[in-house]
Amino acid sequence: MMQHWTKDYFDAWYGELILDTISPEVTQEQGLLLIKLLELAPEKKVIDLGCGKGRHALYLSREGYQVTALDFCSVYLDQLKTKKEEENLPISIIEMDMRNWVETETYDAAYLMFTSFGYFSDSENEQLLQNIASSLKKHGRLVIDIENRDYIVKFFIHEKWREKENGLLLERHKFFPLTSILSTKRIMIQTNNEKRVAFRQYRLYSAHELVAIAEKAGLSLVHAMGDYSGIPFQINSPRMLFTFQKREVA
Repeated sequence: MMQHWTKDYFDAWYGELILDTISPEVTQEQGLLLIKLLELAPEKKVIDLGCGKGRHALYLSREGYQVTALDFCSVYLDQLKTKKEEENLPISIIEMDMRNWVETETYDAAYLMFTSFGYFSDSENEQLLQNIASSLKKHGRLVIDIENRDYIVKFFIHEKWREKENGLLLERHKFFPLTSILSTKRIMIQTNNEKRVAFRQYRLYSAHELVAIAEKAGLSLVHAMGDYSGIPFQINSPRMLFTFQKREVA
């Protein structure tokens, strides 16, 4: 069986070129927004799904919240464990493919930040939402932060270079309208001229699609924002920062 693209894509290089270049100010802005949208309180339990190196989990833990961080990438989680121990933070860490995770009625809140949703088949993505809903307590909340399909299609960029502190990043994109799959070939060239090629292929969702599959999982939309500043979602919003709440079973 062919290995899933995420296992190759999210590696040490991605961590250095992308994750490590996100400023603490951006993380703080997003962390404050999560606290507001999830209605967090110190006694509430929250899980960071697809946590990467755990920048949001670290921020929330430093602010006094009970955080669990989940990811499949041991390289990222090892770095998170080091920071957790250095700062003596009570973060629970789970190394697991999120598709295999469910903890019935355990958490008050959950979040999928920085486009951590849409990696799998439609049925697997929908099952993930169902597992999240099952893992939330009564009236628990979920924040999903992904790119807006309609924005991507309207302002589609086939190729772009990005200069990073430790190298260059070239991305070539293809969009497949019948499946709403965005395929990306990523070429990284470090300052020592070492080259690395990786591929990403994930599902883009329109707003109504995301709301529909969340509703199917028992999650109702309560907030729809278009970016991290908190502006209301519109058709041309670059992101979908949507907050859902678990419905009561009749």
